[in-house]
Amino acid sequence: MLLVDTLEKLVTKDEELKLQIARSRPHSQWIQEQMFTMEDLYAAHEGDLTSEPSLTNGHVNGAINGEENGGIMRTFGGDRRLCMFGYTLETLNMLLLPMVTTQKEALGSMGNDAPLACLSQFQPLIYDYFKQLFAQVTNPPIDPFREKIVMSLACPIGPEANILEPSAKQCHRIFLENPMLSLQDLEVIKATKYRGWSTYVVDITYPVSEGTSGLVPALDRIAAESCKAAEDGYQILVLSDRKGGSDRLPVNALMALGVTHHYLIEERQRMKVGIILETGEAREVHQMCVLLGYGADAICPYLVFETMNSLRSEGVITLANKEIFKNYISAMERGISKVMAKMGISTLQSYKGAQIFEAVGISEEIINKCFKGTASRIGGVTFETLANEAFERHALSYGDRECDTMVLRNPGFYHWRSGGEKHMNDPVSIANLQDASRTQNKSQYDKFKESTMESVKACTLRGQLELVKLENPIDISEVESASEIVKRFATGAMSFGSISIEAHTTLAIAMNRVGAKSNTGEGGENADRYIDQDPEFNKRSAIKQVASGRFGVTAAYLANADDLQIKMAQGAKPGEGGELPGYKVSEDIANTRHSVAGVGLISPPPHHDIYSIEDLAELIYDLKCANPNARISVKLVSEVGVGVVASGVAKGKAEHITISGHDGGTGASSWTGIKSAGLPWELGISETHQTLVLNNLRSRIVLQADGQIRCGMDVIIAGLLGADEIGFSTAPLIVMGCTMMRKCHLNTCPVGIATQDPVLRKKFEGKPEHVVNYLFMLAEEVRELMASVGVRKFQELVGRTDLLRARDSCSTKVNLLDFNLILKNALHMRPGVNIVGGSVKQDFGLETHLDQEILKEVEPLLNGTTDTVTVNTTIHNEVRAFGTTLSYHIALKYGEEGLPDNSIQINLAGSAGQSFCAFLAKGVTVTLEGDANDYVAKGLSGGEVVIYPQKDLPEDYKTEANIIVGNVCLYGATSGSAFFRGMAAERFCVRNSGAVAVVEGVGDHGCEYMTGGCVLILGQTGRNFAAGMSGGIAYVLDPSSEFPRKCNQQTVELLPLELSDDLVFVEDLLRQFHDKTGSQVAANLLMDWPAQASSFLKVFPYEYQRALRQLAEKEAAVQVTPEKAKVEVKPEPTVCDIEESVTDTAMEKKRLEKILDKTRGFVKYKRETAMYRSAEKRQKDWDEIYNVDSVRRGLRVQAARCMDCGVPFCQSSHGCPLGNIIPKWNDLIFNNNWKEALGQLLQTNNFPEFTGRVCPAPCEGACVLGINELPVTIKNIECSIIDHAFEQGWIKPEPPVLRTGKKVAVVGSGPAGLAAAHQLNKAGHLVTVFERNDRAGGLLQYGIPTMKLSKEVVQRRVNLMKDEGIMFKTNVNVGKDISAKDLQEEYDALLLCLGATWPRDLPIANRQLEGIHFAMAFLETWQKKQMGNTIDHTTLTAKDKDVIVIGGGDTGCDCIGTSLRQGAKSITTFEILPQPPPSRGRDNPWPTFPRVFKVDYGHEEVKVKFGRDPREYSTLTKEFLDDGTGKVAGVRAVTVEWTKDESGRWKMNEVEGSEKVYKADLVLLAMGFLGPERYIVNELEMEQDPRSNICTPDGKYVTSVDKVFAAGDCRRGQSLVVWAINEGRQAAREVDTYLMDTSTLPLSGGVVQITQKG
Repeated sequence: MLLVDTLEKLVTKDEELKLQIARSRPHSQWIQEQMFTMEDLYAAHEGDLTSEPSLTNGHVNGAINGEENGGIMRTFGGDRRLCMFGYTLETLNMLLLPMVTTQKEALGSMGNDAPLACLSQFQPLIYDYFKQLFAQVTNPPIDPFREKIVMSLACPIGPEANILEPSAKQCHRIFLENPMLSLQDLEVIKATKYRGWSTYVVDITYPVSEGTSGLVPALDRIAAESCKAAEDGYQILVLSDRKGGSDRLPVNALMALGVTHHYLIEERQRMKVGIILETGEAREVHQMCVLLGYGADAICPYLVFETMNSLRSEGVITLANKEIFKNYISAMERGISKVMAKMGISTLQSYKGAQIFEAVGISEEIINKCFKGTASRIGGVTFETLANEAFERHALSYGDRECDTMVLRNPGFYHWRSGGEKHMNDPVSIANLQDASRTQNKSQYDKFKESTMESVKACTLRGQLELVKLENPIDISEVESASEIVKRFATGAMSFGSISIEAHTTLAIAMNRVGAKSNTGEGGENADRYIDQDPEFNKRSAIKQVASGRFGVTAAYLANADDLQIKMAQGAKPGEGGELPGYKVSEDIANTRHSVAGVGLISPPPHHDIYSIEDLAELIYDLKCANPNARISVKLVSEVGVGVVASGVAKGKAEHITISGHDGGTGASSWTGIKSAGLPWELGISETHQTLVLNNLRSRIVLQADGQIRCGMDVIIAGLLGADEIGFSTAPLIVMGCTMMRKCHLNTCPVGIATQDPVLRKKFEGKPEHVVNYLFMLAEEVRELMASVGVRKFQELVGRTDLLRARDSCSTKVNLLDFNLILKNALHMRPGVNIVGGSVKQDFGLETHLDQEILKEVEPLLNGTTDTVTVNTTIHNEVRAFGTTLSYHIALKYGEEGLPDNSIQINLAGSAGQSFCAFLAKGVTVTLEGDANDYVAKGLSGGEVVIYPQKDLPEDYKTEANIIVGNVCLYGATSGSAFFRGMAAERFCVRNSGAVAVVEGVGDHGCEYMTGGCVLILGQTGRNFAAGMSGGIAYVLDPSSEFPRKCNQQTVELLPLELSDDLVFVEDLLRQFHDKTGSQVAANLLMDWPAQASSFLKVFPYEYQRALRQLAEKEAAVQVTPEKAKVEVKPEPTVCDIEESVTDTAMEKKRLEKILDKTRGFVKYKRETAMYRSAEKRQKDWDEIYNVDSVRRGLRVQAARCMDCGVPFCQSSHGCPLGNIIPKWNDLIFNNNWKEALGQLLQTNNFPEFTGRVCPAPCEGACVLGINELPVTIKNIECSIIDHAFEQGWIKPEPPVLRTGKKVAVVGSGPAGLAAAHQLNKAGHLVTVFERNDRAGGLLQYGIPTMKLSKEVVQRRVNLMKDEGIMFKTNVNVGKDISAKDLQEEYDALLLCLGATWPRDLPIANRQLEGIHFAMAFLETWQKKQMGNTIDHTTLTAKDKDVIVIGGGDTGCDCIGTSLRQGAKSITTFEILPQPPPSRGRDNPWPTFPRVFKVDYGHEEVKVKFGRDPREYSTLTKEFLDDGTGKVAGVRAVTVEWTKDESGRWKMNEVEGSEKVYKADLVLLAMGFLGPERYIVNELEMEQDPRSNICTPDGKYVTSVDKVFAAGDCRRGQSLVVWAINEGRQAAREVDTYLMDTSTLPLSGGVVQITQKG
């Protein structure tokens, strides 16, 4: 502040003015006497305080039923309030536990690809509809950590006095250090009578009996009751949802707060009370911020603390209550500060009630009642919608029909889950895109397009729009070519550092090949990538980004660009900075970023040379001077008002603007930033286009859309909304191999993309060709869509919103959205405006710049005709960016090396304008007699800048006390030197990474974020010196010893200046400084040197010290040493190999537990391959073949290999059909939490004891680790969990509590029938299972041999089901013994699980011979014999026979194993297909099931006994041979050859002369099954599909016959046991819905969602 008194002719400066105001009243006395704290309330509190939170609601994970050894509960046994308030497992594991254990928010990566809240079908809380606003251009964000001195969460609460009448009353309030209250804090406040204060508690719940219509009256009651309390003189209101439970439904705390806050304002009562929330709902940083933003004074998230206490009682955490509270509050403070700082707000008092949010998808009725003044541009959910969703959450928590939730619900809001929330990047789309781009396969691309459009419709606003197509599309030949369209494409800004050099260069090569543009990101680019490149392998990125970190931004870098992009914000985390941790800063990255390997690099939230639109205009001008031929771009992020910002940017002479969506990717950010900041680009692009058109600026700007764009429809909609160009980031990464692990921040990317680990980088397999293929397939799709709407050129698309309309959705919630604002045609708002982006050029006036005159004078030197040039001239403050264009020409011709020192000497006099000598190139020395404005030597690139004051100043003029250069000098300097005789203003040498600077004093924030170079300060410094400084050294003159308190010592150590090298170096700098500037300060110091060194302090960053030590050690290690006798010593491994680690001793086990590494386990540990007992031993018995002891011993090591993928392919459609939550139970086993692992397993799989033994594990085939090495062991862990549970007695009968009275008949007791019966019984129905055989189990009982699946295991499960109330009727052949129609009439529903039992025959010559049998008859007969049935098995035994098995697969292998144990003389297997390759073929891409050569148990056993593998591949059986008595004696077969015909189809040809006769006494046909047997199907007259399966609608289980359903192989065809179980589970859900109108039986993946009939 400045006060100019024109009468007295006085100017009062800032500090003096503030001091006058501070002393004008007794403020200190008022505060001391009137303000009070929680300590005062505690001291005055009467009575005891609750020491521990209540545990009456039970534990959290639901895995313990009462006592420690209790059984697993069928329904969630934990605190049911968690589900009611929307908690999920992700809430606990990914958000709360990291906050409580690390005091920080957890990090995520790769952006947000989940649905917007207004599109979600999983009852999101209302907080998720609000998106945080953030500062971009108009004001800067703050770094809340490095500049913590300006941040404060402290604030007074309670009644406020009149702000216009300063008095002691204004201080009569409770002063809180932060807005978070503990349980005891709230207890004290509720009971307080201190100083006459009292608290009124408002219940914000209402009776469930009132239904959904009770919400609005409840809100009215809450507002009125609160207002009356304020009028009655209460000082504090507590809005409490404590009474929420089975009978009362909580009103959303945010709505209750909003309606109360605004109602009190309207009634003029708000200033009389403080509002505190006692809520079980709020727990995350974003939720707290929204509550504070809408008027909360303080918050007590009681359920967080009670939940953590429960977790402690379960042994999940070991912290005491106080530590839990302290850590949670610490994390919350960091999080809230970060959110405030995004908007440039430094104090909570300014943030409270400021409503710094935009709502996406909330109707006007809610906004007007609860959130007045909040922007909500597309309408959306109503009170009725939110009430319905609240009731659904309540029903899932307390409903009578909730019957199958063993663990806390987890729909997958953060990571994709089978059956849960849709995500843009789902396994099917990723797999299809990779396959399509690698093989250039159009049909595969069409599959990608189909799956992606499903995700787009489920997740995005653009997915709710459709094209207005012509009845007769134009011919596609008339449409602009794909080669032209791809030129509008660009890759997003992904830095070398966030991704590997291999991935970075692959993108650049691909984009250059097609004439598109790649973006360096903020990490710079090595000069060798833009010099002398092979056109076909050009690694130069056309777009060079300039971000707040200024990494590697040199004159040469800027000169070699087509576009220069100023990154104002990042889509995934707008308003935030970033940090590349030291372990990721390799030597290559350090060189590129002009830093030191191993030293962390911070990107500050703001550009420190951009605090306003004028500052941005200056940087635009600077960059244009640095490369007059480059297009200057500004990257913004979508938010309300971005159009106005973009207009300012256009007026600031930008030529290109990128609008990023909220869902962009990132290498690392807190989940709060990823999920809750920024808006969809659809809103941003339409607003920007409309605003630019309204201001007639559209023709100056090329507009780009960016954010999760991947298919043609995305591109078309972006164009129609106003985009000229399209940015892609995630899609190209996926094309190159990214599987969306979301582990970028851990440096453990298993495909070598988002990692700097040299071991992992070797796994990178992406190729430029793949990216090129994708771009052209995408462009062709765009062309097809253009033809469909009658548009020939992409430019004609731009802004044509008339070609878009909202589509009808099957969701009533989605249909509430209003897209009219988005779909306004800008040309209707201002007709006749030129909207061709970039058609009008911005005028920078560079032709009149002083540099043009300088260039004329130095032309002889640049042409090589002279070695040195001296220029003498004057300068004035209108000359900006002096020397920058000169540096451009030098950099263009001489690159990073520049010219020899002092080649160009420029002597100036006067006052220089902004950005004096910005990006000054090496070889140029500029001396200025005078002074300069802000940004002197910004981005200094090797040049030298000398500034000293004019020589005719008075003798008493003290240069060290006067400013000679402005703010932010040497920002981002990479090399060179600067000598300033006088003081520099604020932020001197921010992000200096290599320059040497001497100055006589600096303002606040000196040397912030510095990573290299050296700074000598010969005078006073301001506050917060060295904040975030990680490299370089500063020497500070501090004779008064004030510097330590001004220095931010978080990252630096202050040392005396005493080392000889330092003394010599500083003395040399002092001499240079004196010689160049005549500094009197330097002269005085040199007169008494080195004695004066004692007045200096050396500022030395800890990270830099460590890096220098490591460098010295590395150099010492390579020194040549005298040769000695070589003795080979095996180095001690840092992490032992499995073989070394896993032993039987308890000590070794403990040691292993300590060193096991889950983060990098997939790199360190090998897969356990010895799953079976030794073949030699096991072939002699009928016991199960599994090596249980060995498997159990190494289980935690195998679990450590699981990477906990963000998109777990193992539970996708390519992997486990059940959607088993594999990563979760792997992690729990790693942590020795067997009981919770069991809960997770049983949530998706009724019978893991079956699947863990017999499933061929497609989940392992789809494992991400399997892309380039052996996958994670899954089956063994699954089997071990369930077996351990049975051993411990945890699996007990759980009959349903309630019975519905509905009767269901299930025909067939195979895996599908058992699973369906199990689920239907859980739902309370009376289930009867009919089985035609003598024992229940179907295939499990008689189709799988006992050594593979013990029949005791099967019977154990059947008995358990009987004990739970399921009735089994065996020896009943429905359709023969009993009529299917009778069952249909008798039962409320009939479910057919008949299996596919009609075997495929081999109708060739002599098929009728004795000794030829179907495999199932052979296996079933032996099983019955083994189980004691009286049965003649002599004709079906292999003893002493030559056995031929025709057909492979599991059944064939089971025949081999059974025949061997029966004592077969020989065993041979015919397989008609060729031998599979050892690794995946081109037509068998990951994650499809791997068709590779495998040796199963039977094959291995035969090889051990007979010395050869039994399989004969490419073998076609031609004829069975008769022994003359009607018995089979052999088989005549030929070899076949497989080739592809012209259409690409496989064709089989017999190989001439390959005929061979094989001896055989027993032939077993194991060629699969054709479908269900017909008699039931015919009786019920059911429709069948072409494959003879029972026909049902797609994705449904109801048949064409009333009350009759079908599931399993009879519906989908022959498949795996795991598919059958999934069929049974999902059919049960449909039957339950049919019977009861709704069902809460889980979806695929175990996700519980209320299913409505119809």
